[in-house]
This record gives sequence, structure tokens and C-alpha cells, in this order.
Amino acid sequence: MIMKCSLQQVGIVVIAIVFASVYSTVYAEERDVLPTEQEMYQGIPSVSGGIGLEEREALTAKCANYSLKLMFAAKGGDYLADVKIDISNSLGKEVLVATSDGPWFCVNLPPGKYTVTVTTMGKEKQNKVNIHKGQKQTTLGFYW
Repeated sequence: MIMKCSLQQVGIVVIAIVFASVYSTVYAEERDVLPTEQEMYQGIPSVSGGIGLEEREALTAKCANYSLKLMFAAKGGDYLADVKIDISNSLGKEVLVATSDGPWFCVNLPPGKYTVTVTTMGKEKQNKVNIHKGQKQTTLGFYW
């Protein structure tokens, strides 16, 4: 059986095929960037990510019970990833060394006073934080 199709009908089918191909590729890539699994460093749990809205929403739920959330962005507002993180306690003892996979990094520190040092693009930033028992999550933003 031979079917006759107008040029417009062929164009619509081609557009639909291209759209389906692009959508499935983008969807597959987004699924691959969901938040990473929890990492452990000297008994301190952490998780990072936040590339894309879907990943940030999933990470928000995953980080809800972590005591400290770090966020990284350029002064223009673009989020940053691959930020090196060093956290030390009030005695100067290193308690965590990590690299963030995305613009958000959540860590569950026990109560205490800490110095958070972050480095990206060859520039270092530092902030102090005091984690109190039973307090809600503390958020620190770092901007380059």
C-alpha cells in the first residue's frame, strides 16, 4: 500500500522525531546528575550537587537534616562546582576535606566552632560558623 503525504505532514513527523530524540537525550542526562551518594570523611557525612533545578530539589530534601549547607556562586549569580572545602575545628584540627560536585554542599557537623575554607579559581574564602545542638541548618554562601 502506498500512502501519499503532503510535505507539511512529513515536516511535522520529522519535527516530532527530532523533538523526541532531543527530549530523551536531555532527560537521560538529567537523570545522571541527581545528587551523589553521601560521602564520609573521618566519620563526618556530606553530600553535594545542585546542578539543575531537579537536582537542587532532590538535594534540598536529602540535606534537610544536615547541620551546615554551603552554597557557591560567582558574583554575577552563576553557580559554581568543583570547589575545594576544608573545615577545621576550634583547635585547628582538620575535620573535613572534600570537593563539591555542585553549587551546594551539605555536611552534618557535630556541635562546635568551625572554620570553613573554600577555594575555587585559585581564590580562597573563609568563614567561621558555630553549630549549636538542636539548631536548624546553618547556611553559608560564598561568592567569587
